[in-house]
Amino acid sequence: MKLYLVEIGGMRDGNLFESHEVHPMVAFDDAELIRACAARFSTAMKAAHLDGWIEFELEDPDAQNTDPTAAFYVAELGRNSSDSMREQHDYRFLEAKSWNDAVQTVRQGAPGWHVDACVNVDELARERGYALKRGASGEAPRPRAQSRYVRFMEARVSA
Repeated sequence: MKLYLVEIGGMRDGNLFESHEVHPMVAFDDAELIRACAARFSTAMKAAHLDGWIEFELEDPDAQNTDPTAAFYVAELGRNSSDSMREQHDYRFLEAKSWNDAVQTVRQGAPGWHVDACVNVDELARERGYALKRGASGEAPRPRAQSRYVRFMEARVSA
């Protein structure tokens, strides 16, 4: 089983441009993920689509042979510029002993950026009944990124 952080794009009422949202999803593989996203998001926005995802391997929490000394986090960074009307975003993955330590580490490693959000990925997995899979000696998870545009077909209403 895998934990995915998916970026969903589409048009919200009143928006001039596409909106983007990041959601956690659990699925067996990419095909199941795409079906689950289509079922959940196809009617949430006009022209809803999947822009990409980050994938983490999961395991049964009882199967973990080591207790991680630090949690695994993803931080969303933002940066504004005087020559652009939009905020640029980036994501950083790291292990830290606490949320505060994660935010401080990311800030120190990304001058000129601010932290928009910092999420404990271990906790996301636990909330769904799993544990993030680590290496045999407890090494940090290795996320896999996939940039892939998948347009969801809106449900048709029969007359």
